[in-house]
Amino acid sequence: MAGSAAEQVATLYDSPEGQLGPLLFGGHLHWGYWDAQHADDDFATAADRLAEIMIGKSRIGPGQRFADLGCGVGHPAIKIAKATGCQVDGVTISKYQQETATAKARAEGLSDRLTFIHGTALDIPRPDDFYDGGWFFESIFHMGQSEALAEAARVLKPGATLTLTDLPTLPTTTDDFRAFVREHIHSSFVAAEDYPGLLEDAGFELVSIDDITANVMPWLVPKLKETLAAHEREIYAVVTDATEKMIDDWVFLFEYMAENLGYMIVTARKK
Repeated sequence: MAGSAAEQVATLYDSPEGQLGPLLFGGHLHWGYWDAQHADDDFATAADRLAEIMIGKSRIGPGQRFADLGCGVGHPAIKIAKATGCQVDGVTISKYQQETATAKARAEGLSDRLTFIHGTALDIPRPDDFYDGGWFFESIFHMGQSEALAEAARVLKPGATLTLTDLPTLPTTTDDFRAFVREHIHSSFVAAEDYPGLLEDAGFELVSIDDITANVMPWLVPKLKETLAAHEREIYAVVTDATEKMIDDWVFLFEYMAENLGYMIVTARKK
């Protein structure tokens, strides 16, 4: 990611609007997983379930080192540290996120096992072959898939598992949409079919691609609308100049993404 692009992503997440995600999604900065059995779950509960699914796919254990690449405000990092006993380094381009995640770890009594780094996941301040596992949890599309995978391969040990979520393009994804997300959320998306080659080029072996589009995208907009209504007072407290247009823009973005993207979990192993 070029310096200017990294700065744009940092500005996005440091802004009051960028700070709404954890408020709306139960401390998380990623979407959720729904199915017929959990159709009534709110966004926060479904986001927690998706985090648990990701933890279940991450082959990591007590005392091992784990890299959370694009860690947000640290909620998933805290969850995986508690669930597995691993040590976690989280990396985020946002100073607000780094400070918030550090405070959360301190409040949980986990400062000895969680470190949050303010910087880019394309230039991680750790030596080669350092981590026993890692993930990109709804973050890799901000970085550029090829560049991010190459840096992950550098810092992961041979045999380490890398798990990631990404939002693959569809045959119907439009050029207008691609231009819109590049400009407004500084993101670039690729097709699921591109991933085997991307992983191979970076030095990974593909283990699995789980398409969970049906568990994410159809639910996205109705659940967002419920969440926005439930947290209206808090939204206006965080974003003091919030307007109905700003909230409508959130809904429009989620509608546009749900129309043009899928959702997948990719698991790979460092060669």
